[in-house]
Amino acid sequence: MTKTQRMFTLVEQWKQSGITRKEFCRQADIKVGTFAYWVAKYKEDNQQSDPGGFVRVEASAQPASRVEITYPNGVKICTDPWDLALISQLITLG
Repeated sequence: MTKTQRMFTLVEQWKQSGITRKEFCRQADIKVGTFAYWVAKYKEDNQQSDPGGFVRVEASAQPASRVEITYPNGVKICTDPWDLALISQLITLG
């Protein structure tokens, strides 16, 4: 396993752990600054593999009762499908 693969694995473990970055680094015996570098590299690498961050949405014949937006950090927001101004704001937050 390369150093990059090992560090990316640690970043994924941290993201799933639910603990602070500082606490994760303490437990893994990694300097916070070093880990911050690898978190940034991880994000950069994932953005290159998913340049737009958008996914294809298939429309159904029935009108939607709600719109659900899921951010990369796992946060989900549900809203009225007809509130286009709010939906636009939520998309730009991502």
